[in-house]
Amino acid sequence: MTAAWLRGDRGEITLPGLLMASVLSLIVLSAVLDTFAGAQTQSTELTARNGNQQTVRSASDRITAALRNLASPTPDQPQAIDVAGPFDLVFQNVDPAGPNAGQNVTNVRRERMCLTTGGVLYGQGQTWTTAAIPAAPSTTACPGTGWGSTTVLAEHLTNRIGATPRALFTYDSATLTDIAAVHLDMYVDEDVTRAPAEVRLATGVFLRNQNRRPTASFTAATTAQGIVLNASASQDPEGQPMTYKWLDGTTPLQDTGVTTTYAVTPGSSHSISLQVQDPAGLVGTSATQTVIG
Repeated sequence: MTAAWLRGDRGEITLPGLLMASVLSLIVLSAVLDTFAGAQTQSTELTARNGNQQTVRSASDRITAALRNLASPTPDQPQAIDVAGPFDLVFQNVDPAGPNAGQNVTNVRRERMCLTTGGVLYGQGQTWTTAAIPAAPSTTACPGTGWGSTTVLAEHLTNRIGATPRALFTYDSATLTDIAAVHLDMYVDEDVTRAPAEVRLATGVFLRNQNRRPTASFTAATTAQGIVLNASASQDPEGQPMTYKWLDGTTPLQDTGVTTTYAVTPGSSHSISLQVQDPAGLVGTSATQTVIG
């Protein structure tokens, strides 16, 4: 049924009525198109956001896998982590694509993960063919120079955006050779000026191949022969053999066994401590005990 305002007094469709109908149709069509365009824009933004989050998840998986493949420290290679910063992590692991050519028979390589202030996460790699491990390339910038490979792992990370930066990497120790766990915290937001809010992705990695510092512990008992010292309670987390160093104050005792009898003057006071060392050179030191001979 045609609207009454389209027709004149005799019932014919008038030009003004036709024009009015056309204008209203255009308004309705424009509203529909705007709604469709808005929905399309939201769909595109959601797709981009989901895609970026998946990229960040993939980067997280790559980092954790690389850390789980950490190079096992040896006396010639006692340190697997070279740099442990809040936004920069450098470590040595085993190259799964080995064996490498040359004298690098253990297939060790060096990897770096660093985050720029603009939110780009880079991965860098260094390989070598020599028996000796070379020095790490530059880490003064992200990405640094001198690395054999450089890859963008993820973008739109917001850890360093804002007044209070949030560490990408945290560790269970401030001493490089004592780090046994790394926590990864990634904040991602495709557009910080628009909703929805950023997404947080977090995971932790226990460094199963990391050599840990031994623990020094001992007992002391006074006998007629002297002070009997026993370091049997000392332990190495990896079960490696240890060497023992006994001290009276700062003076080392001649005996370096797990047990020893220290001949002293009866009634004299002694500040006894113990240092144990594993094959990779990590040292554990006990508390000092005051012992009367």
